Parts: sequence; structure tokens; C-alpha cells
Amino acid sequence: MQGQLFSQDFLLRGIRETPPFEALTNTDFAAFHSALQSIFQGLASDAALNEAQTEQLIIEKTLVALGWREDYLPQV
Repeated sequence: MQGQLFSQDFLLRGIRETPPFEALTNTDFAAFHSALQSIFQGLASDAALNEAQTEQLIIEKTLVALGWREDYLPQV
């Protein structure tokens, strides 16, 4: 998939220094990893999703997996 929401440096190093990551247990991580696998399972690596599709198919589901059920607003 094209486009990037976060820099590679943040995803590889910086995120590990955030309080939520530091508080993450192995059990929590395993559940989140499983949810991400389910979200991405049906998407091809070269999928050409537009913003609305990306938000609906990936972002919303990922936020729910992180526990953000009603803590976000979709784009208009």
C-alpha cells in the first residue's frame, strides 16, 4: 500500500518510548497482533485504496482494536 501515516524511525524506535507502549503487556500485544492480522488478511499488499476506504477498512478497525471505540470522529 502506498502512503505512510508515521515515519519509519518513529515506528521502529520512537514508539517504544511512549507510555502506552511501555505499559503494553504480552497478552495485550498478542490480542492486538491477532486483530491486525484479521484486519489486513483480506487486503493485497499492492491494494490501491483511497482515503475513505483506508479509513473504513483499516484505521477504524485498528482504533477499535486499540480500545478507541467512540473516541474518534471519521473524516467528513
